Amino acid sequence: MKRILFGLSLFALSGAFAAPPLGPADESAYWVLHFHGDLKPVAVISTDSLNFGEIEVGNAERETVKILNKGYGDLVIKKVYLKGGVEFGIKKTTCTKPLSFGQSCEITVEFKPDMPGDFSDTLVVETNDPQNPTFEVNLRGTALGAVIELPQEEENQTLPAVENKTENLQPAEVNNSTLQKVAEEKTKPKEVRKKKNLKREKETTKYTYWVVKPCDTLWDISAEVYGTPLLWAAIYEANRDKIRDPWFISVGEKLKIPKLTPAERERYEKESIKLMEEMADRPLGPKCPY
Repeated sequence: MKRILFGLSLFALSGAFAAPPLGPADESAYWVLHFHGDLKPVAVISTDSLNFGEIEVGNAERETVKILNKGYGDLVIKKVYLKGGVEFGIKKTTCTKPLSFGQSCEITVEFKPDMPGDFSDTLVVETNDPQNPTFEVNLRGTALGAVIELPQEEENQTLPAVENKTENLQPAEVNNSTLQKVAEEKTKPKEVRKKKNLKREKETTKYTYWVVKPCDTLWDISAEVYGTPLLWAAIYEANRDKIRDPWFISVGEKLKIPKLTPAERERYEKESIKLMEEMADRPLGPKCPY
């Protein structure tokens, strides 16, 4: 009798490890899956496209993408980024920690155009799901508005103010100084426009731009754009209106990257080292999940 009972107990024990039970995960299912080596994440994304519709230039519209883990293994969102990252930006993400079975996270994407037209981009999500390691979400949006251009000055254009100043003058009174003043009045608007255009061109060539991705730091961005991480103080100073603490930068933020002369590079390198010495007692930020 003892032999029969012992044999039945071994049969029941071996059956317990034969296959995972159906239904929601519980403790016994975890150990069965762990025994068989089947703890794998299964990533499910809420949509493969986002249409932001029509908005006015200068306004912003936001949409959310949700990622759910339906597998028993922990799901890690390794990287989230935009292929373009100009009119669209990643405003916020909660996908910074591994997701266990049934847990989810969200990525908030913003459409903020600065000129009219139809725009598109692609949101890329990389995970540790062995079956679906990469997801792509197509983004679309239309910006409404008008581009204001300064009119070109027509040839032989006369200004009423100039005519009023000379129409009542007698021939003897129209001397060289009067003609010089008239000429200055006529050319003044053109010079003002030229100065504005030069200022605008100088402003656009002074900076490039960087859209902050998950896990970016000023140190890493400096290494990417300047070839050395020791110039991060230049990026910090150029974006003091957006960055209060250089240890924390927001995902999706559009940062100005100043173009530096050799003298400026030397100055900002010293400034970066000085700031690091002042903040040497601060802990490191959270590490990326990859």
